[in-house]
Amino acid sequence: MEQTKLKQSVKEQTVITVKIPKEMKKKMKQIDVNWSEYIRDCVQKKINQEKMKAAFEKLDEIRKRSKPTSNEEIVSWIREDRER
Repeated sequence: MEQTKLKQSVKEQTVITVKIPKEMKKKMKQIDVNWSEYIRDCVQKKINQEKMKAAFEKLDEIRKRSKPTSNEEIVSWIREDRER
């Protein structure tokens, strides 16, 4: 993934605090996981998902505003492109 981007200097990072139930904390200690890295990865995945969602919404808006294109027209564009 973007590990090099995540390994920034300390002054380029910020700290967040998350409250979780004590029982969850106990269970986390039983698992050999770098929780900071895991949470960073989860946050990055969510950011990427939201970017994709926004991009798809924009594409849908553009599709709604554009006129329908027939299959024949698309085929002719492909043939023209191949001839170049």
